[in-house]
Amino acid sequence: MLGELLFIVSAAVALWHASRRGRDHQLVWLAALIAGTANDFLFMALPLVDNFWQAQGTIMLTPRMPLYIPCVYVSFLYWPTVWVRRLGLPRWSGAALSGLAACAYYAPYDIVGATFLWWTWHDTDKPIAARILGAPCSSTLWVLTFAGAFAWLIDHTLRGRAVVGCRAFAVGLAKVAGLTTLVMMVQMTVLQRVDGGTPGVRSLLVGLAVYAVVAALGLHHRTPRPVDGIDRAAMGMITAHFAMILAIGLAFDPAAHVSTGMHQPVGPCHVEATDITGLTRFANFCVSDFDEPFDFRCVGTPPADGATWYTVCGTALRNPPVWRIGLIVIVVAGAALFAALGVGASGIVRHRI
Repeated sequence: MLGELLFIVSAAVALWHASRRGRDHQLVWLAALIAGTANDFLFMALPLVDNFWQAQGTIMLTPRMPLYIPCVYVSFLYWPTVWVRRLGLPRWSGAALSGLAACAYYAPYDIVGATFLWWTWHDTDKPIAARILGAPCSSTLWVLTFAGAFAWLIDHTLRGRAVVGCRAFAVGLAKVAGLTTLVMMVQMTVLQRVDGGTPGVRSLLVGLAVYAVVAALGLHHRTPRPVDGIDRAAMGMITAHFAMILAIGLAFDPAAHVSTGMHQPVGPCHVEATDITGLTRFANFCVSDFDEPFDFRCVGTPPADGATWYTVCGTALRNPPVWRIGLIVIVVAGAALFAALGVGASGIVRHRI
């Protein structure tokens, strides 16, 4: 519930922020909502890439879509994009830095959410098998490429426009909503070849390195956009995000959490299916052979074959010191990156992105 509230408030603050900053910011907010939500629905609708199940939230839009998930998209796309645009980087460098900033923003949530059963993954899907602190490498790589594509398309619409008219707004919205997922998939297809077609640690490291180099190349060619100093509303919300996710991760016990809702369908064990990349995975969840951060001790017996709605019980951290230190390091690094970007854009007179 704290996580839900955090992202709902974050999206609401972002909407307030956009309403005060002009139509360019409003385009970023609305495009983040539409492009992000459409991406989730698309991947849930395609059986061979349908590999995640959201926990039931306080308010559900569909049996698998909590209200707060569109707010997550707004948060990790809007704040990094508008924060980086203040620096006035060249298009490719700005998009790359936005992707990196989005990774920094999203990574703590990805780690905490997977551990506390805010969603569950397909147990044997190879593209999400390689994980760091419980979060799949492919998930971080997806955030990098999706946010980078989003920021690039936003910049393609806004660059050189002093005023965003109704036609430009509509065309830009359609472009970002329609192409972000496609541009992300092209990048993922190329990067995952580093690990032989299945995204893993090497694919993630190469993706981060490429984005970092592209971002760095533009730092000497930036034309900072005048601002009023540090944007207090944005910095306050970003700080609250990192602080809340860290507090949840350190203060609560995942073994005390229970998730009743839609999960991977239970069925006969070791029945193979082929996913969209040609890789094989087990079609069903096998209750006697799985490796996920949950079990069925709180309900006594595992679900029956054919079940899609059932209860899973959180388990204790497998290596608490490593997990907690890792989370702290990632949160501190993310907060430091946003602080540095904020300082880099301050000290100049006011101007919109």
